[in-house]
Amino acid sequence: MNKIEILLDVSNIILDSSCHENALSEITTYLKRELKSDVCSIYLQSRSSESILTLAATEGLRQEAVGQVSMAADEGLTGLAFRSNTYTFIRDASHHPQFKYFPGIGEEPFRTFIGIPLKSRLNTFGVLVFQFKNRKNNTRIQEKLLTAIAAQVSGLVLRHYMVEGSAQADEGKDPHQEVLLQGVPLAEGIAIGHPVRIIYRFIESAVGKVDPVVELQAFEKASVKTADDLRELAEKMEKRGAAAESEIFHTHLLMLEDSSFKKEVQRHINEHGKSAAFSVRHVADKLIEKFTSFQDPYLRERAADIEDICQRLMTHLGVLSRKAQLQADSIIISDRLTPGETASLDLEKVEAFVTEKDGATSHTAILAKNRQIPAVTGIPKLFEATEYARQLIVDGYQGLVIVNPQPATVEQYTRQQQSSQRRRDRDSRRETPLGPILLPDGDEIIFYANVSSVLDAQRAEQDHASGIGLVRTEIFYLQHDGDWKYEQQVEVYRQIVNIYSRGPVIFRLFDIGSDKKSTREIKEDNPALGYRGARLLLGEPDFLLEQVKALLHVIAEYRREHEPRDINILVPFISEPSEFFRIRDVIEAQCRTMELEVPRVGVMLEIPSAVFCMDELATRADYFSIGTNDLFQYFFALDRTDPKVSSFYDPNSQAFLRLLEMIVTATQRLNIPVEICGEIATDRAMLRHLIDLGFRTFSVNPYVINGLKRFVQREYAPVK
Repeated sequence: MNKIEILLDVSNIILDSSCHENALSEITTYLKRELKSDVCSIYLQSRSSESILTLAATEGLRQEAVGQVSMAADEGLTGLAFRSNTYTFIRDASHHPQFKYFPGIGEEPFRTFIGIPLKSRLNTFGVLVFQFKNRKNNTRIQEKLLTAIAAQVSGLVLRHYMVEGSAQADEGKDPHQEVLLQGVPLAEGIAIGHPVRIIYRFIESAVGKVDPVVELQAFEKASVKTADDLRELAEKMEKRGAAAESEIFHTHLLMLEDSSFKKEVQRHINEHGKSAAFSVRHVADKLIEKFTSFQDPYLRERAADIEDICQRLMTHLGVLSRKAQLQADSIIISDRLTPGETASLDLEKVEAFVTEKDGATSHTAILAKNRQIPAVTGIPKLFEATEYARQLIVDGYQGLVIVNPQPATVEQYTRQQQSSQRRRDRDSRRETPLGPILLPDGDEIIFYANVSSVLDAQRAEQDHASGIGLVRTEIFYLQHDGDWKYEQQVEVYRQIVNIYSRGPVIFRLFDIGSDKKSTREIKEDNPALGYRGARLLLGEPDFLLEQVKALLHVIAEYRREHEPRDINILVPFISEPSEFFRIRDVIEAQCRTMELEVPRVGVMLEIPSAVFCMDELATRADYFSIGTNDLFQYFFALDRTDPKVSSFYDPNSQAFLRLLEMIVTATQRLNIPVEICGEIATDRAMLRHLIDLGFRTFSVNPYVINGLKRFVQREYAPVK
């Protein structure tokens, strides 16, 4: 299931609905459909008695029961969830000792029960209930999602209580009343402050009849000034000791100076007779549209880089102005923040970020986490919702924004803020990156980093990742709009191996295709099953050879100038052995030409057919890497990005676990290394399963490695 889409859809229902009852009804209808349950119901505490729960909305039970069916707050499984104040999963409800049959509402045939309390920080006032006819398994992903949805529904109910049900409610609908906005948490923490809106506005028209010569000169001057800005920002960040942020602006500088971007703007000015500003906006919009069309979240977030460069250019062209006057305790409100906006702010005055559109892999999320600034996103119509805000509370734990909080609310959150700060102070004293983690049998649990940028490599170095298990080279290629030359490749590969020095580095050959679109692709009805990965590389031999040469150049260079170290190559999307053997032949032939010892070359197991060819693949492969995202997708014929089938996504499936067990057993028999690659291992329950199956090496997002090490240390063994 696509968690973010479901959470955003629920937010939209809450914001767009005409009244409280309609919103609850729409939510139950939507959740029953999207989560594939047989019943979705909401029970709320009676306004006349806190000891009574009343059915407030349902989809799946009889509609005439709404408002008519009530129960004691300690009665039945719903009462159990209400009383326990925690997520309650019961696989066989009718055999549970707390089960109580309520005649006349149509709940006879249901087996599995899930109840999630609806609550504020002080009180529990209802339960969100799901029921299933068939027995259903519980998963950590499901629990997190349903808990987040319950928090959204809680916000709606609280707002209804305050606005319509409270004796103190103002019939004139005071615009300064307390309002709760439910979003998605980006960075943890509590902040209390006043809103500052970052809004861009046009100063003059960017269209009309122009002199191309004048506009080309203006574009060149703006480019020079923008480049100067970026260098200055990069230096400023370096002096602050913020190396990660500095690297963002070095990356922006490379993108600005990219010849294809400049040529496209110049061509548009000449051929269409448009102003420099109009042409910059036009070209940037095309690139942004391209990046936002990708399914890969990292690629989608690169649209923010393009927007940042565009806005800087347009400011120097005199058509755009940013107004953000900061004072102490500022909470930044924006539709979406670019890295430049974030870094140009005086962060000493910033208490929190609240945005409409930033994603979990956005620069805002990364920078906010790095600087421990609370952040919330996914609030539709944010500027309207905060129009009358004089004060805000941002709850980065629950993804909650409270507009114009009452004094009691401020007092409550102030206490929590102080408590959170004390915890952060304690945690910061323990934040030294952990060393090796050993199991009781002496086996080491190894965490590698998945790297999609130079910043990721830097984080892997900083948090003592044992290696880089995957460099997604196609991300760099696509950022250059498919025009990434040999020299540029060498420079980026060199940067990564120089920045990260603690262990092996694995570069995956270009995995282009499916959701990672490029100019090399042909139009296909089903690109996920078509011309991608190894198939595309074999169909474009010059393209493959250029990348192989660039990688081997860096490997040879490093071997000459440094201590011996593993810099390896990984081949993606292999369906049968001959594909891998042909690509390995290309690598070996180029090594002979360069008089270079062949590096270790591995196979990415992500197509089920390859799993059944492991014996033959192992005759020439040096290691295996399991691409869990694609392997799961192809194993179950399941597109995780399709909301119609996303509810079936459950990596804890026994069938999938048996497939993984088969792989690890085969690698032990073949005596060949294997790693789990993908975010599947960031789920704590799943990580335990994988360790118990026999996996010892995991390649994950570098930003979660320390937390995973602490989890394994706590669950299994002390630090060596």
